[in-house]
Amino acid sequence: MRKIATPVIGAFGLLLWGYLVMAGGQMLAESPVEYDLQDLDVPDPSELFPEEPQVENRSVRPIEPEVFSSPVVEEASALERIEPREPLSTIYTDRPAPTRVSMLHRPISVAAGVVSFGPGKEIRLSGVDPTPVSKLCGEDGAESWPCGMMALTQQRMLIRNRSLACETVGSDWSGQIETRCFIGVTEIAAWLAQHGWAEASDGSPFAPLTEEARQAGKGLFANSGDRPDKTVAGQP
Repeated sequence: MRKIATPVIGAFGLLLWGYLVMAGGQMLAESPVEYDLQDLDVPDPSELFPEEPQVENRSVRPIEPEVFSSPVVEEASALERIEPREPLSTIYTDRPAPTRVSMLHRPISVAAGVVSFGPGKEIRLSGVDPTPVSKLCGEDGAESWPCGMMALTQQRMLIRNRSLACETVGSDWSGQIETRCFIGVTEIAAWLAQHGWAEASDGSPFAPLTEEARQAGKGLFANSGDRPDKTVAGQP
């Protein structure tokens, strides 16, 4: 009995809901809602589209072609004419050219501080005075020793047959030029001054390195008893 009552009650409820919906729709159709335009808050068209542009506390400069170049503003008296800048060609040609580095191959050590790259092409390392190969060292009556040849040997062992990065524009030059050369991040001239195999030239930034080598008795400043006959060049 309960199973039959439940569907019957559901069907009755649906019929009642449909009747109420239809009755409400008919009532709305018989008495439509009327609107009065005076009750609506409609903005004035003049407020939406002003006839004159609104500019706050500033003058309007005309942009007509015939008067555009003329400063027709109230603050025209405050304008100041400045000098034109220099041409870019003058500005950039006065600057020093950037340093270029070229890889030079098959270096040949001529002396400590001098490197050759073929017949008639030498580089004198900037910052040190080349040590003559024939130079002899020894003080206070001590036995002299061929420190110039030893300095050349040390430079050869440092460079070996590795290519050098030198501050040159290519490899097309003749004679001897003075510039800086590097093996990796090690500047060869600085290494020679640090180990006492070449003395810093006048005004060179390597002067403190030469003085340290002198105080420590390194390289050219070693006594005959401490001469580095078996010294192996350090690695860069």
